[in-house]
Amino acid sequence: MTWFFTKYLLNIQNPTWFFIGIILLILGSFIVIFDYPQIQYFENMDFEMYATLESEQKDIHNRLIIEFSVGIVILLAGGALFAMSFFRNSKK
Repeated sequence: MTWFFTKYLLNIQNPTWFFIGIILLILGSFIVIFDYPQIQYFENMDFEMYATLESEQKDIHNRLIIEFSVGIVILLAGGALFAMSFFRNSKK
């Protein structure tokens, strides 16, 4: 059983991609975790209340949605690099 874990699960083929993947996973997680409640605050407002907001606050809501989308992309890219670090050899 130990041979299986050593041979297949803990064999990092490309350490650079592994660490970049970990960093991107952490960064994307922070963006998603901290932006989601703020977006939900705006999304759960009544239509009348949202209409009374200033244009600056509506712009903040739009920027939060864009930032959340970028956070999801960073999270997915980090997951892909993390997964690829186990399967692909670096060409040295």
